[in-house]
Amino acid sequence: MYENKNKEFITLIGGLGSNISSWDNQIKLYKKHFSILVFDNLGSGKSDEPRDANSMELFADNTFEILNLLKIKKTHIVGKSMGGMIAQVLCSKYPRYINKLVLGCTAASRDNVGKEIIAIAKKIAKNVGLKELWFNALMLGYSRDYIMRNFKEYKNTKVLTNKKNLDGYLKQCKAIEKLNNIKYLSRIKCETLIVYGKNDLIVDVSKSHELAKLIKNTQTISFPGGHGFWKENGDLVDQEIIDFLIN
Repeated sequence: MYENKNKEFITLIGGLGSNISSWDNQIKLYKKHFSILVFDNLGSGKSDEPRDANSMELFADNTFEILNLLKIKKTHIVGKSMGGMIAQVLCSKYPRYINKLVLGCTAASRDNVGKEIIAIAKKIAKNVGLKELWFNALMLGYSRDYIMRNFKEYKNTKVLTNKKNLDGYLKQCKAIEKLNNIKYLSRIKCETLIVYGKNDLIVDVSKSHELAKLIKNTQTISFPGGHGFWKENGDLVDQEIIDFLIN
């Protein structure tokens, strides 16, 4: 937690298999304007495995428990990918704790391509390893130019495959496989910004359009790139988010 006296809280909820470090760039920028809560989702990083991962509700309730534990009474929520799925449930169930909501490269429902991507990801994780899975996701989510510019750094990144990490990842996958958030969307009352990459192969852009249609009081902004658009257009995306949350 990064507390900035007299500044509103912003809570950052990460994607499938990611940990706190996935928000490093945002923390540097956002801490000028907000107090920040960021944590590893159940099944990632230093957090415990979820007991059962039959729905996003478990992850949303865990987030709410963290807010209560830290006595955070009101916060903006920013969720990307799976984190956006968690954020939808959180904002629906606990509206009085929420200021504004930002959803990035995420969905409330699944399609056949999305189902196949998760099925293949699980096979790679179990039979090859999490590093290979992570690198494969990188190639699916980012432009070739971006990967080439950062190839050495990413190639040398260490991703530990052990029982805890693998089991946690697979349980997060299970929650995505059970995704059915449509019923929550009409209950989201806060101002909402939806951001996405125009060429996302992992979460189709139609899923962002679906969110915009079913959540009241939304704005949408598209950016060049795919599922990793946020990292490829970091300053641009983050400035739009800061402007939305502050104004």
